[in-house]
Amino acid sequence: MPSARTRPPTPPIDFRLPPDVTSTRATLSNGAIAYSFRHARLGLLGRLVIGALGDQTQVTSELSGDSADPMTAARLAIFQPISEALTAILDHRGGGDPATYAARGTDTPAPPPLGPDANHLVKSKLVQCDRCDAFVAHIVFADEATGALEDHAWLMYGRTRELGLPAWVLGPIRERGRHAGQAELLAVYPAREPARWVTEAEFDAMMDAITGVHCAPVEADALDLLPDPAHLGRGLDVTAAVNARARRRAAVLPPAVRRTLGDPDRLTPETLQALLVPSAVAEAQACYRASYGRGVLLCDNTDGRGTVRFWYVRPRETPGVLTDVPTETRADVAAMLQVYDPKAEAIIVLRLPHAIQAVYVQADGTMRSAGLVRLGPRLVR
Repeated sequence: MPSARTRPPTPPIDFRLPPDVTSTRATLSNGAIAYSFRHARLGLLGRLVIGALGDQTQVTSELSGDSADPMTAARLAIFQPISEALTAILDHRGGGDPATYAARGTDTPAPPPLGPDANHLVKSKLVQCDRCDAFVAHIVFADEATGALEDHAWLMYGRTRELGLPAWVLGPIRERGRHAGQAELLAVYPAREPARWVTEAEFDAMMDAITGVHCAPVEADALDLLPDPAHLGRGLDVTAAVNARARRRAAVLPPAVRRTLGDPDRLTPETLQALLVPSAVAEAQACYRASYGRGVLLCDNTDGRGTVRFWYVRPRETPGVLTDVPTETRADVAAMLQVYDPKAEAIIVLRLPHAIQAVYVQADGTMRSAGLVRLGPRLVR
């Protein structure tokens, strides 16, 4: 039986990179040599950094991307075999230290993904609604000199998730070639779509469609603002209005996202957030403008069948509605109602069968919440 320190098989010296992968070599400020590997579609995969560690040579493998980004796994699947093969070749050509062979064969935690350079600035823009000035979309501008669309997508991944707005990466307009007068566009949130080419007019029409549905008045037959006698004192049933706003928002989402709307098993939290949260916020603001005053938008999902109803609950109605809610949560909601700007912000209260969560949605789309609070009985019966 071979020893644990047996030299590994000699790797093929004629190792070749995959067809869509290229590499570059650079010397870092500390004297180490970095080999960067780039994929034609996924952008920067990662790099191998070769430096000195005492009187030995150290090889460090760095993966690019945000650890929470699903595309980081796609880059790892391509980069890891390259990293392992080249590290083995370097070890073999350098003679190798037999004491390191067993260590090279064990599973070790992967290093943190390679993040953006501190001096690297990515240009982006928040698109605002023409009526209420709320932010409705996030555009990241790709600079071909510093990377592909995917490079910019992972550089801005954390910010995109934080904003929770529909987001795209937009490349520069080509001046020549088969795509002259067009720019490459990559949808990155709430769902990814393959990059496509668009003209400036087509892109502007997309943005106009998004801003046009944000807080536009809903058709009269979709509004349900008059209180139901069976629910007097429990708020206004605005379910139809919120759903109507969500349907209009869905019309401008990428086709892959629209196909999931009729299949609850395929709906992602990101898609729900991109549809229902902005629709609920817009309806809360519409209720305020309709002279119903300040209030919270209650999202009631307590029937056990997945049916969600929406209620606009005014301050004088909250004691009767929040009867089974802890005192601290009622105090939080009351405090939010005192300080929020009803023209540009909203208070969303999510009620699940055994939990409740109050969310303060600020004008820039940022959501603040103390998290879910466990409860007992249903909120609305």
